[in-house]
Amino acid sequence: MKLVKRDANGLPVGEAGEAEWAKFIPPTAKVKAEMDASFEGNTISAPADAKLSAGAWKGKVDGLEGLARGRVISNLPYTEDFEGFELKAAPGGSVPGREFAYPPLPWIGARLKWEVIEHDGSKVLSKTLDRVLFQRSMSFIGHPDLSNYTMQADMMTDGSRRVKSVVGLINQRYNISLVGTKNQISITSNFDRVKKELPFSISANKWYTLKTRVDVNEDGSGVVRAKAWVRGEAEPDAWTIEFEHKNAHKKGAPGIFGFSPQSQKSVFVDNISIQQN
Repeated sequence: MKLVKRDANGLPVGEAGEAEWAKFIPPTAKVKAEMDASFEGNTISAPADAKLSAGAWKGKVDGLEGLARGRVISNLPYTEDFEGFELKAAPGGSVPGREFAYPPLPWIGARLKWEVIEHDGSKVLSKTLDRVLFQRSMSFIGHPDLSNYTMQADMMTDGSRRVKSVVGLINQRYNISLVGTKNQISITSNFDRVKKELPFSISANKWYTLKTRVDVNEDGSGVVRAKAWVRGEAEPDAWTIEFEHKNAHKKGAPGIFGFSPQSQKSVFVDNISIQQN
C-alpha cells in the first residue's frame, strides 16, 4: 500500500516510507479480533490456509502513526452451515438471555442485522428484530469482483398465512428473493432496470431451498436464473424464474437479503453454498 503524510488539516504533505506494522485491537472494540495476515514492508498478504477474519493494523513511520483495516475472505467454492459457531448468552444479542453468535466478521453489513442461533435442533442464521432501522438488511459475503457463479441456500420465513417476510440471495448485484406475503419469487436490481416476479407458494415456518445462477455472455448480455423448492424434496430440472438482461451486471459480491416489515417476523438462512459456474 502507498502511505501519505498529512498535516493537522488532513492535507497531504508528501509520501511516507516503509512503516512498522503491528496488529491493533481498539480498546473500545466489542469483538476482539485480529486479521490472519502479515506485512512485509508495506505489502499485506494472507497465507493460502488463512481463516476468515478481519482486524485493524497500526503503522508507524517517522514519528507518525496511522491505522488500516482489512479482511480475509474466501475464494470459491465457499460453504457455511454455521455448525462450527459457539453460542453464548452474552450481552449484545437481540434477545436478552438467548444464546447466539455474531455472523462471520469479514461479512459486510452483517453484524447487528443477523445472528447465529439454535433453531429446530440446528444452528442457523437468523435476522434480528430489535432495531426497526435494520428491518431491511443486505449483507455481502465475498469479493465484489466475483462473476459467473451459482449460489444456493436454505431459507425460511417466520409468520402466519397473512404476515410473512422476505428472504433471498444476492448474486452478482441481482436480488433473488422469496416474497412471503405476496407468495412470489422475484428478481430485482434497481427497480427501474430489472424487476420480474412470478407466483410461488410460500408457507410460514417451512424451509425452502433457493438456487441462483448468473451467466454473462461475451456481448455483455446475461441471464439470471433461479429455482426454489421445498427443502428435502428433489431439485426440479427446470428453473422457476429466468430474466434476460441486455446489459448484465459483469461482477458483484454474493450476499444475503432479509426484509422483515416493521421488524415483526424473522427470516432464517442455512447451508450457504457458492460455486463457480
